Amino acid sequence: MAGNDIKQVVHRPGPYKQVNKPHKGGKGKSKRHNKGKVDVKAVTRSKKHDLNRIQRRNQMNQIRKTKKEEVLKAKRQIGGIRGPPVLVTILPVSDNVNAAQFLENIKSFDDELIVTESALGHCHITYPQFKQRYTFLIPNKNDLHSVLDSLKVSQVLLLLQSSEDVDESSELLSIIIGHALPTTIHAVQGFDKLNPKKKAECRKNMLKAIETRFPGANLQQVDTRDELKLLMLNIGTQKQRPVAFRDNRFHMLAENVSFNLPDPDSGTGTLMVSGYVRGQPLNVNGLVHLPGWGTYQMSRVDYKYDPHANEKFTKCKILEMSEEASSQEQESLQSEVIPDPMEGEQTWPTQEELDEAELQPKTTVKKVAEGTSDYQAAWIVEESEGEQSDESDDESQVEHEESQMMSDDESASSEDNMDDTESIATANNENYDDKIDMDEEKQTLVRFKEERMNIMFPDEEDTPQDVSARVRYQKYRGLKSFISSPWDPMENLPLDYARIYRFENFRQTKKKVLKSDREGVEPGQYVNVYIKDVPQSLYDNIRTEQSPLVVYGLLPHEQKMSVINTVIRKHPSCKIPIKAKDTLIFHIGFSRFTVKPIFSEHRIGNKFKFDRYLPSDYSVVASFYAPVIFPPAPVMVLRQRPDGSHQLVATGTVLDVDPNRVVVKRVVLTGHAFKVNKRSAVIRFMFFNKEDIDWFKCVEVTTKCGRKGHIREALGTHGHMKCVFDKQIQSQDVVMMCLYKRVFPKWNYNLHVPTPANSLESTKNEMDCTL
Repeated sequence: MAGNDIKQVVHRPGPYKQVNKPHKGGKGKSKRHNKGKVDVKAVTRSKKHDLNRIQRRNQMNQIRKTKKEEVLKAKRQIGGIRGPPVLVTILPVSDNVNAAQFLENIKSFDDELIVTESALGHCHITYPQFKQRYTFLIPNKNDLHSVLDSLKVSQVLLLLQSSEDVDESSELLSIIIGHALPTTIHAVQGFDKLNPKKKAECRKNMLKAIETRFPGANLQQVDTRDELKLLMLNIGTQKQRPVAFRDNRFHMLAENVSFNLPDPDSGTGTLMVSGYVRGQPLNVNGLVHLPGWGTYQMSRVDYKYDPHANEKFTKCKILEMSEEASSQEQESLQSEVIPDPMEGEQTWPTQEELDEAELQPKTTVKKVAEGTSDYQAAWIVEESEGEQSDESDDESQVEHEESQMMSDDESASSEDNMDDTESIATANNENYDDKIDMDEEKQTLVRFKEERMNIMFPDEEDTPQDVSARVRYQKYRGLKSFISSPWDPMENLPLDYARIYRFENFRQTKKKVLKSDREGVEPGQYVNVYIKDVPQSLYDNIRTEQSPLVVYGLLPHEQKMSVINTVIRKHPSCKIPIKAKDTLIFHIGFSRFTVKPIFSEHRIGNKFKFDRYLPSDYSVVASFYAPVIFPPAPVMVLRQRPDGSHQLVATGTVLDVDPNRVVVKRVVLTGHAFKVNKRSAVIRFMFFNKEDIDWFKCVEVTTKCGRKGHIREALGTHGHMKCVFDKQIQSQDVVMMCLYKRVFPKWNYNLHVPTPANSLESTKNEMDCTL
């Protein structure tokens, strides 16, 4: 063949050809390639990437200088010449320490101190050497409300301890930490009386006990004059710990109080409160909240000369002026929406429409909420006049009968056990039986067993035999998937939802309210605030109880009622079962009240499972009706013991304000396999009549081993039914049917909180009796 007829074979790379990383050219190569053209992205880049080294250094110096000025400005406004005095709460941890005597030592350790006292007994000290002013407050340690009200406005908490007694397990400290802990200083008395060897060992033991609750804390001795001087310097110059709910609102500690009662028959008058404006500016048109008493309006604010100021030290001018509230701009006290009963009223039909209705065949009409689908309406049974409209009464009756049966069955065994315990207690202490309440013991025992059964068999219930299942669970429905199945949050809402307020976007509203500019009396000014329509019992309580009075300013919308969702976790010290809808005492930020919350799981989704008991190993969401409060705000939950004292139950924080949170209660009906034939099986003991099987035929059934199936047909009239599963089930497997119903909180908000007993901490014997 000729040479020009031969074709050259070209090698073509296969799929396994190695491809090396291409070489990246420098900037010079890209410039030559682009021929001076500039990319659009290079023009729109951030300018900070184009700064050189000197410009970046200048920028950092400016940021550092701005932050330093902000810190110095905050320090000058606290306790300095222009700001209010540093408010210090002295709280003795040990019973061997006298807080009043410690305050006397502070007053007399230096001759330059200027000491004054307010009408309510608060001690004011001016230290010219440090250019600082202080206000010392000693609450009643045995009065929980007095301690918490002091902490709501205090900037420094001085925990006074003794070297002789180390308190490691104080319930009062747990409550303080769970509420809102300001800047804490640990002072110790009595070190100068100890041996040098014992002094080091005692200090080591005290630090070890304190670090469990206060990591990184230091002990400060307060025995000599130099140590007291160092303590005053530390109080005025240390960095203040921020407390969000306190710093975002106006607050004031009452220095003087007077009451004007124009009409004795009305029982309400004007309360004049004097004190320093702290936190945010005071707006006379806003609302103020008195913890434990409610929300009120202000009529006037008087700027007054500071009676505790020294002219040489403060160099402030005498300023006296008044500011009246405007009726047009003043916030309203309306906390609930007034529902219109005629909102859904329709026009009366004409005579022709009535005649046509008589000719048409009569059909049963079900009353359902707007937006209810046909599938949802199929689960709603029309109630007769004799039936109760609320299923909660039926559930409570069934639960009461079950608890009564359990208590009757267990009474004999519990009494036998009590005989042994009483004999042992009598041998140790003859008066031990006087501290035991047998009725409470039996109720607590029933609660413990119910909680244990709920943990072992969650949400499982025995189908009642005396009541038809389609009547007992008429408000429940089945779901194909709890996570993905839809549930309309506006479906079948209770009447209480017509009384509450809703936010279209709560997060956006919170940002707008907290970042808005506020006008009024600047912090540090001494003012007289006139609060109108205050009951006389409040003034009488201030004079008799000698507890500190705290005034808090409310942000916009915080007087309105809505559904509050809080994330709480059970405290390890609480061993008593806490059931949903139990009466609990909530301390949220600056307010306190009693409610009966419902518990639900804390996770991401559009539906949340209802928890019958407050778990001890994970956090839950407690929902209830209460006035709106913008987070962040701490939450502390207490319960009242039979002896009148308050026990810490849980701590947490505010989640949001959302009435559309769907809390779903689950009920699991169980059955057992009677005959198994490959994929089909005969199930019994789930229902006890044919009508109930036909009613729940469309609901999916599952097993504890993971099999899924459905009801095929009923066998006989005694509750046996044929079910078909995706795979063959085992004979020992349990068949389950899950039914769901939405749960709403009840309107049981009560502003009155019972006063705790004198003893905050119960003894070990009382705790053993309770458990």
